[in-house]
Amino acid sequence: MAHHSGCDDTALSEIRDVNLNYLILAQRLLREDFATGLFRTGLSEETGRIVLQLSLQQVVALASTTALLCGFRLNDASLLSALSKSGMNGALQQARMTMALTQAPTMPLQSVTV
Repeated sequence: MAHHSGCDDTALSEIRDVNLNYLILAQRLLREDFATGLFRTGLSEETGRIVLQLSLQQVVALASTTALLCGFRLNDASLLSALSKSGMNGALQQARMTMALTQAPTMPLQSVTV
């Protein structure tokens, strides 16, 4: 049986905080401009509509999961490495990142038991 240390408890608390902040931000972005919110969050249209419909109680319950709900969309190691180089100027770096994110697949809706 695994024992959770104080460090594990802190990490789990931080995951819940990130999840809650992410869900609240996602709802705000989707309410303000649905299409732009989908782009910024990387959610599919169907998932975006579901997130938008969540009540505060549902958001809190979903945020309490022990897994991160948001994902790191920039999974191209060579592009990420190039973006992290200090020689690339800000405008070029921003343009390349935007292009990479527009090509990243949307995040599928996955079942989460809360």
